[in-house]
Amino acid sequence: MISASLVKAGVKVDELDGLTADYGDWWFNLRPSNTEPLLRLNVEAANAELCAQHVREVLQMFEGV
Repeated sequence: MISASLVKAGVKVDELDGLTADYGDWWFNLRPSNTEPLLRLNVEAANAELCAQHVREVLQMFEGV
């Protein structure tokens, strides 16, 4: 499971509302939409360039899952 791998890597993980992973200087939340048949990914980082980089990293984590 991805959340177990994140915890093992020292990432703070919360599964209350989907999967939230807090890396300290950035975080993401992946959860199903309540109103549409979609998964929602929210990423917050220090700037737009880092945010785009982390979006790519998160998407790679879930490829093939």
